[in-house]
Amino acid sequence: MQRLKDFLRVGRSAPPRADRLVSDQSTSSDADSDPPNPTTSDPLPPFPDGIKVWHDCPDATVDICFVHGLTGNRDSTWTASKQPKPWPAMLLPPKLPRARLLAWGYDAYVVQTSVASKNRLTDHAMNLLIDLTNDRDSCDASGRPLIFVAHSLGGLVYKEAILLSRNNPEPHLCNVFEHTAGIIFMGTPHRGSWITD
Repeated sequence: MQRLKDFLRVGRSAPPRADRLVSDQSTSSDADSDPPNPTTSDPLPPFPDGIKVWHDCPDATVDICFVHGLTGNRDSTWTASKQPKPWPAMLLPPKLPRARLLAWGYDAYVVQTSVASKNRLTDHAMNLLIDLTNDRDSCDASGRPLIFVAHSLGGLVYKEAILLSRNNPEPHLCNVFEHTAGIIFMGTPHRGSWITD
């Protein structure tokens, strides 16, 4: 716990992820182009955001959506050390063959200065609601039961998203609230956190 407190207090940037490394090698066309503008260029690679389908099945009867927490991402949060895939994608399909498994990602590195990390909880929640609604509409699953598994900050994002869905003037965005069958909170700071003190 002390390491996490120190990490957040110092404000170090997150270590680079292997799946998003940016090449430092320049090509001949790079030499002819304008130099990057330090006010507009982002030294960090884009964050893996939005919906990712871990397991799809044409006759699914339920969608299960995993939402990561603080400093996590939609894959690494759910992937054990030295494993090739997230554990839900490996362990759940044999047990729940008719469940469609989804992961939603957002920039949860609040100690970085990227634009997305300055989003408020409500912004992340609205993005979750829109991304999930669009994904479910695209595969004609908007009426299917929905279960959430949310870790840490992801639980707070989910709670805000469900409130936005319940009170939304757009009828199609109300489907998430109407079809949510369950939620599993894992380490969600429902009463706040020492980080905010």
